[in-house]
Amino acid sequence: MSGVVSYELLSSKVPSDSGWTADGGLYITLINNTGAASVKGTVVSASTTIDNGVDIAPADSDMPIGAIAENGIANGSPVKVTVSGKAYVLIKDGLVSTRGYWCGMSDTAGRMYEAAVVPAATNHFREIGHSLQSAAAGASVLILIDMHFN
Repeated sequence: MSGVVSYELLSSKVPSDSGWTADGGLYITLINNTGAASVKGTVVSASTTIDNGVDIAPADSDMPIGAIAENGIANGSPVKVTVSGKAYVLIKDGLVSTRGYWCGMSDTAGRMYEAAVVPAATNHFREIGHSLQSAAAGASVLILIDMHFN
């Protein structure tokens, strides 16, 4: 058997509430429980108040599960959340992004930071992946990362 699988074939075999984003990540569909319309790149954690939902991941969280993959989805509605693979994630305002750096939860809820060296074990559980691009500091800057968790 040949090793090439089309997107259409793969998509037909994956449940309709999950799939691949245009950015190259695996998403699952969960309920937006962030309190507002979704913002692409917001790091989220499993909701503590509704079933099958996501909340904005708290500052310094060691329990993120993904990043919102689409803008403008109303609170209480199904939203795509990237849980693995390539994903755009919001970096903490004012921080520079450097490709190849370790990425983890920042001290700002829903945002990541980067480090050249993997932090100590206690902070390593905040990991969300590794940066795939460099970018200048700014406000609400999306950074492409290879998303994975510890």
